[in-house]
Amino acid sequence: MAIWNGRRKVRPVGELWDKTELGSRLPPSQSLKQLLEQDFNKKIEAMKAEFQLEFTKLSDRIAEEVARATAQMAQELSQVRDQLTQVCGELEQTRLQLDMLNKTETPRLSVQSYADAARMTSTSMSSQSSSAARSATPEPVFCTVDTSRVPEDHLGDATPTMIRKTVEQEMRQSSDQPHWRCVAMTRDGRNANRLRIIGV
Repeated sequence: MAIWNGRRKVRPVGELWDKTELGSRLPPSQSLKQLLEQDFNKKIEAMKAEFQLEFTKLSDRIAEEVARATAQMAQELSQVRDQLTQVCGELEQTRLQLDMLNKTETPRLSVQSYADAARMTSTSMSSQSSSAARSATPEPVFCTVDTSRVPEDHLGDATPTMIRKTVEQEMRQSSDQPHWRCVAMTRDGRNANRLRIIGV
C-alpha cells in the first residue's frame, strides 16, 4: 500500500514494481537490446520453420523419385524375365524342330556321314564313266538358306525337304553337275530360320 508523505506518494520497500513501469525506467540502451534480441529470436524461429518446411518438401520429393525409380527397375526386370522366358521357349522349339528333322529325313541323309557321302559320290561317278579315268572327288558346296522372309501363306513350301529338293534342282540345272545332290542339312542353333546345306 502506498503512503502519502505530503504531496508525494511513497512506495513501501517490499512492494513490487509494475512491469510496464519497470520497463519504462530501464535505460534506453537496455531496452533497445531487448528489442533486438526479441527480433533476432523471431527471425531464428521463422528460419527454423522455413527450413523444416523445405526439408519436408525435399524428403517427399526424394521419396517420390525413389518410388518411381524402383517401379521402373521392377518393370525392366519383368521385361528381361519375359525375354529370357521367350528365348528359352525358342531354344526348346528349335530343339524339337531338329529332332523332328532328324526323324523325317531319309535314312541316307540322317545316318550317312560326310565321308560316306563323298565315297559314294566318287564310286557312282566312276561306275558311270568306266572308259574314262577315275575322276577326283568334287569339292563340297556350302550354302545357307534364310527362311525368315518367307510369307506366311508359303510357309508350307519352306520345309527342309522342299528346300533340299529345290536346291538340288537348281544346282543340277544351273551348273555342269547333273548329279549334284544334298548330302547334309543342319539348322543354325542361333537362328532357326537359317538352314545350312552341304552338297556335292
